[in-house]
Amino acid sequence: MNAMTDPALLQPNVGVSLVDLYQQGGSLPDISNEVYHADLSCISVSGLKQLLRSPAHYQSYLTETRKETPALFYGTAIHARLLEPEIYARTFIGAYNLDKRKKDYAEFEVMTAGLRILTRDQMTAIERINENVMAHASARALLRGGTVEQTLIWQDEETGVWLKIRPDCLNFDFGDGICVDVKSTDDASGAEFPRSCVKYDYDLQAAVYLDGLRAVYKRDFDFAFLAVEKDGPYGVALYGAPEEMLERGRRRFRQALQLLVKCRDTGSWPCYQQDGGYEILDWPRYAK
Repeated sequence: MNAMTDPALLQPNVGVSLVDLYQQGGSLPDISNEVYHADLSCISVSGLKQLLRSPAHYQSYLTETRKETPALFYGTAIHARLLEPEIYARTFIGAYNLDKRKKDYAEFEVMTAGLRILTRDQMTAIERINENVMAHASARALLRGGTVEQTLIWQDEETGVWLKIRPDCLNFDFGDGICVDVKSTDDASGAEFPRSCVKYDYDLQAAVYLDGLRAVYKRDFDFAFLAVEKDGPYGVALYGAPEEMLERGRRRFRQALQLLVKCRDTGSWPCYQQDGGYEILDWPRYAK
């Protein structure tokens, strides 16, 4: 059994990197989400975001254990229901009318060890979200005809940095191909969702994903966000990434890679205001 097929080598923290696996076999096996996030041989969009905050934050991101927040847990459940319903069915379970403060909840946790527990309201909301996505003709067609949660890695030609992405859904049948990314949000309207795109660096993500897809498949893809609201009425909207967004993302992508190379070469990973200087606060335009 070789490195490409041995299940033991596809578990987190066993010393075999994604780059090792790729170079041994020329492609990647079916890798779990846990293995993907545990790998440190390639840099992800999350790592690039931290670099743009500061190199010191990137180093902290690599070494510190990250706790799953309630919002992240809920978002993970939504993703699983929409993209991998079979995994969702065997991974998540509803607590329904149980009270966390009562003895029966503790007994329920013991009985369901290994499963992830959702509240009754969360289970109901997730099913409503799924119904609304399936009622959206374009969203339904893209998700049903696509490949989900596929890990891809490539080496940037300019800097030599290895990168990794895990697209939510790749659909090769629409136009030149579409990469669909599911985003849970408070407001999926065309007026408010762009604010989330700026706040959470979705422009950077779109640019990195399209670069990776071009490197791997030798073709261009379109990029679309499937925005789903976390609260009733659980609105759904599908948005293509505009060129202005992608241009900004590409600039920031190159900036992050060049900063990473510089820090690796110098061995210095500074935080804010490395020289100890003083600057005037950049007051935001929307507050003027």
